Order: sequence, then C-alpha cells, then structure tokens
Amino acid sequence: MGRFTDMLSKRLRKPFASEAEPEDEAAANPKKPDLAKVHATAMKRWARADAADRENRERAYEDLEFLEPGGQWETQIRQLRESAGRPCLEFDHLGTTVAQITGDIRQMRPAIKVVAIDDRGDKDTAEVIAGIIRYVENRSDAAAIYFAAADQQVPAGVGHWKVITEYGSDSTFEQEIAVAPIPDGIGVRWDPDAVKKTREDARFCFIPVDKDRAAYEEEYPDHPCEEIGGGDASFTGASDWSTPDVVRLAEYYVKTPVKKRLAMMPDGEVRDLTNADPEDVAEAEALAAQGQARIETRDGHKVERYLINARDVLEGPVLIPGRFIPVVPVFGVEQVIGKKRTRRGVVRKAKDAQRAYNYSRSTQTEVVALQPKAPFVGTEAQFKGYEDVWATANSENHAFLPFNADPKAPTAMPQRVPPPVASSGLAELSREAAEDIKGVTGIYDASLGAPSNESSGKAILARQREGDVGSFVYIENFNRSIRHTGAIINSMVPHVYDTARTLRIVGEDGKVDLVKLNQPQGLAVDGVSQTIKNDVTVGAYDVSFEMGASYSTKQQAASDGINAFIQAAPQSAPLVLDILAKAQDWPMADKVAKRIRTMLPPQIQALEAQESGETPPPPMPPSPEQQAAMQAQERQQQLEAGRLQVDMEKLEVEREKLRTDMAKIQAEADRLLAEAQMGAAQPGATHADPRLDAIGAAVAQLSEVVSMILEEMSVVEPPPPAPPAEPEPPLMALPTDFNEAPPGAFSFDPGALGQPAPEMMGQPA
Repeated sequence: MGRFTDMLSKRLRKPFASEAEPEDEAAANPKKPDLAKVHATAMKRWARADAADRENRERAYEDLEFLEPGGQWETQIRQLRESAGRPCLEFDHLGTTVAQITGDIRQMRPAIKVVAIDDRGDKDTAEVIAGIIRYVENRSDAAAIYFAAADQQVPAGVGHWKVITEYGSDSTFEQEIAVAPIPDGIGVRWDPDAVKKTREDARFCFIPVDKDRAAYEEEYPDHPCEEIGGGDASFTGASDWSTPDVVRLAEYYVKTPVKKRLAMMPDGEVRDLTNADPEDVAEAEALAAQGQARIETRDGHKVERYLINARDVLEGPVLIPGRFIPVVPVFGVEQVIGKKRTRRGVVRKAKDAQRAYNYSRSTQTEVVALQPKAPFVGTEAQFKGYEDVWATANSENHAFLPFNADPKAPTAMPQRVPPPVASSGLAELSREAAEDIKGVTGIYDASLGAPSNESSGKAILARQREGDVGSFVYIENFNRSIRHTGAIINSMVPHVYDTARTLRIVGEDGKVDLVKLNQPQGLAVDGVSQTIKNDVTVGAYDVSFEMGASYSTKQQAASDGINAFIQAAPQSAPLVLDILAKAQDWPMADKVAKRIRTMLPPQIQALEAQESGETPPPPMPPSPEQQAAMQAQERQQQLEAGRLQVDMEKLEVEREKLRTDMAKIQAEADRLLAEAQMGAAQPGATHADPRLDAIGAAVAQLSEVVSMILEEMSVVEPPPPAPPAEPEPPLMALPTDFNEAPPGAFSFDPGALGQPAPEMMGQPA
C-alpha cells in the first residue's frame, strides 16, 4: 500500500493528544510541565489582565443592567422619589435601538469561503473545507451562539464564543469540531499586550466559570472548597474565587513557545518532524542527505488548555489543534487613549438622554395625575356633619356633595382649588430628550420603520441606510469575528479530520451532501504513492469572507431578477425556467427544476452535467414533429443532390466541348503557321514575316486560358449532404484581352474559328 495508508495506520496507533487516555498522558506528554509553576504563572497573568480591563468590565455590566427593568434610575434618586411617593417611570428607547442593530446582524448571514494559497492546495478540496466549516456551524447551532454574543456586543461593547473539539458520540473514536457559547462574554480576560481586534496575537486568555459550591464539590472532590480563596493574598482578587455560594474556575489557554523541525519533501510536502515517528524522521533525513529534501528548525508555538482554580490546576495540559487560541471576541467601539484601552456599546453615551426622557415623562405623569385630586376650600360650618362625604370626594363618585349654609357667609359655598397646570417646558424637555437619544445612537425613526416625508422607495432606503452607517462599526466587527472563527476551524481541520472518513458537508444553500475525506485512489505501483481524494491534511488554505443577506434573501432576489430578465427577453424563457424553479422556496421546487432541465437542449444538458461531475443524460428520441422536420430536410437534401448531379453532368459536357474546340483551334493554328513558313521559304522573300510570332503568342495565350478554365472546372466537388449546400458561384468569365491584336500583327476573331483571316488568304490587310 502507499504512503498514505501507512500514515493512517500510524495515526490510529498514536491517538491525538487531546484524545489520549489519562493513564497514557505521561507517554503522550514525555515532558510534562511543572503544574505548580504553570499555576503560579497563570495567577500572575490573571492579576495583570484583571486589573488592565476592570473598568471596562464594570461599565459593561452596568450597561447591560441599564436595559433591565428598573435599571434606568440611579439607586439614590429612585429611593428618594419612592419614599416621597413620586413615580419612577421608564420609557425604554434604547432597547429598541439595540434590537434594530442586532436585527441587522441577524439578517446579514456570513458566507465563509476557503481558497488555496499554495501549489498543493486544490480548488475542490477548498470547497470541501468550506463545506466542513458550514457543517460545524450547522451541527453546533452556531447562529444562535453568534447572536447571543452580539446581544452583549451591541449594548455592552464585548461578547465572546469559542471553538472546541469533542467526540461525535459516546460510541466513536472520531472527533468533531464545534462552536460553543461563553455565557459571560464580558468576563473573559485577555493578554493586555494583544493589539489585534481578534486577539489572535495574545499569549494567553482566561474564561472564568462560576460554579455552585455543591456542584463543584461533586465534580472535584479532591480539591475542597475550603482551600480556595480564604486568606490567600498572593494575587489581586483572590477572594473573588470562592464565596459561600460560588466557586470560580477558569479555562486557561496559553501559547507555549516550541522549536519546530520542518522538512520540505521532494514533492513539496512540508512535514513537521518535531514529534513525528522515527520512520518518518529517518526517511526525511535520508532524503536530505541526498539533497532531495530540506530540513530546518523554526520558532513556533503550541496552544494548550488548563482548567484552574485559585490554588491548583484541575485539568491539563490539553493540546489544542491548530495555531490559534480558540476563543473569539466580538467588540463594539474600541479606542486606545495613550496606554488606556476603552470599550463601549451603543448604550454608554445614550444613558443621560434616556434618563432625561424618563425624568420628564415621569414628572408630566405626576402633574397630570394630581389634577383630579385638587382639594376643596370652605368654612368649617359648611362641612360640619358631612366630613365623611367630603373626605372621599376625590376618590369616590358621589351623586351630590351636601354642605351647610354658613350664617357668617350666606352666599358662599365650598370651592375646588385650581389644579396644577402641565408645564410646556416638560413637554419640550421630553421631545429634546427623545431627539438626543436618536442623535447619540445614530438610529432615527425612519431606520426603525416609522413613516417620514419620503415618498419614493429609493428615498426611504437612503434614509434607512443613514441609520445603518451609524451602527456599521458593530456589524463590521461582528463580520471580522466570524471570519476569525472560520480561520480557527480551518486550522483545526487537518488535525481533527486527518483520517479516511465520510462526512456530511453543508452547501451555501443549506443542503447536506456526503463527502469522503482522505480517500486513497487506486494502488501504489512501482513506488508511486496513491492519489488521495479530498486530502485535507496537505496544502495551505486561507479563509475569505463574504457578508450579505441570508441565503433565503439571496434566493428571493435571484427569483425576482430572473423574472425581470424573462419579461425583458421572453425568447430566453425556455433556457432559464429550470433556474427560476430552483430559486423558489415552495415545496418540491427542486423536482420541478429537474423535470424542466430534461427539456433543455442537449448541449446545455451536457454542460450542466460536466459542471456538476455527473454523467450526461442519454439523448431524447425525436418527437413526431421533429421526425417530420428531419424527413422533410432529408428530402430537400436529396433533391438538392439530384440537381447538383445534373449540373455536374452538364458541366462535364461543356468541358468536353471546350476541349474539342481547343483541339480545332490548335490544329488550325498549326496549319496557318505551316503555310506561313512555306511562303517565307519561297524565292524572293527577304525576311521572315513578324506576324508569325504574333500568331504563336496568341495561340499560346489562348491555350493557357483554356487550361485555367479546365482546371477550375475540374476542382468543383459536390458539398456534404447537411447543411444544404450554398449555391455554386458562376463560372469564371473568359478573359477578352486576347481579342486585340498586338501592334503590327493581324486581327483575330475567336468567334470565327476555322475561317482564315484575310491577311492569310493573300488579301491586303
């Protein structure tokens, strides 16, 4: 068998590092790190990362709480108003603004593309890897994970998710890649020295996980809660790791520098010999000694994962496939001011405007609510005996209000105090606060779907795009994070899907196809290795990104575009009806498209089969109409062939006649020349007649012209039966330049062949 089969067997004998059983951990990691030293370094890094980002985290949590009911009033002001019985109402405009931006993100589904970037990469394999990435997202329900992170990114300025490897089931040895959520995306701590938006240049990362104390003790009985935290002051924030109810753990991802020994093989393959089998190392070294391979040592890194608490390393190290820390951040607006890095979402700057709006509307409500509660004014004698009725005058609807006439004021009666009048300033404050919210967030009424003074569809779309521009920074950062997720999965694929297996990949339209990965083709003969189909373990690939509408939206746009095209060019409808049917979203659209495709011309069907790698369909039997048309065409061709045969026979007769006439001309010319020569030889002739040369030249010219005519007539051939032959061009016209005699010669009339010229008969010229 070939080299690939040997490689598969070696991989089966040597499991991947993350798959090794605990008892084999020492064998799989011969240089196991000092866990105490790893933990001490991790705690120092945690303290530094925690302090560098503490202010951003605290303000991000406040932004999220601001959107919760009751969170838009400061605690002290709320307490004062509630103690005085004054309302604290909330009219949440920011929640709608956040929903508008996250709604745009939900509609713009990403499309991850994979392209080959070296000679060993393959276009078909790149499409397979892109399908694997979509398969990973589909099986993980990655869309829900992405959008949950966006729900933190937009209001608070940061969200996170991660990429993990896991077994496909509890009864298989094959691992799968998956996208996993990070519920508390704000609490992730990154290397403060990392500067890239994706943090791919970070050396470490922490994902804190707070567990219930009882659940922790069940899962880790060898590490009691009492030993965590306590009076440990070795690092800042140690007391946060253990409370009476919660114990904090942290996933610790770290990049460890390593020296990599790489070999460039004769076929261009780059092999990592760092931890390779001795057989592979010996083979590479032997080829390098012969000058057929190149071996070099490079600086690199490996990514490892640990699970730690405040005192110990609970799990690890686990080797992470690929070259990235598999944690993906998605940021809002991030700025660097000197040595300080700040982050915010859409809520941060709109808080004051929202508070002003809540205050003005609460005060307006309070004033209006007090109007029917204005007290009544009168003398004590007027209310005497009716105190209970007047005491409930503002809370009950009495049919009448009795009172006593006061002798001291016989004409007076109880009067209501004028109620408070609503202030126009409060209404103006409410309007200004509402406009301030729109101005700060950049989301106006038209962007939220409210009617405006625009009348045309283009004007409405242009107004909506103005709001999209103000929030595009969130969409752009979200796109960048999706692309980085694709890069992480792409770097994991050669390590996780490194054996021959069948995998379900997902197309851009969501359809699932079965694809065989790393499949040997044929047999190894004379030392030539087997060809590998869909070999994802070789070649270099990169991820490109396309962001736009979801596939269903693109499908609808395609359907509308094809309909418009058919209306503009109805004659093209039979050629695109199958594509139009496929672009529909109703049931069985694919079956309709397949049936219509069978009616396409054979050349188009063959082209479609070639593009899809399928066998071309057999030719369809002709219909009765087509058979009748073919028979009529065949009869027409037979008639044309008969006419051509008659024409050829006529042409042959003309050719024979021309040869006969030429022979007569030649004989007559010879006779005339002979007579002329005899006359020149008689006594008394002083010199040869110059007309003899003219006669010879004329006869030679005539012979040449006749030869050309015969040659042209001999090359005429009948055309092929189909298509119908073009009409034959007319025969070449005979030149007439020989009718004129040269100077000093006799005249010659070809139409009077066989009749001697006057000069030759002895008559004067």
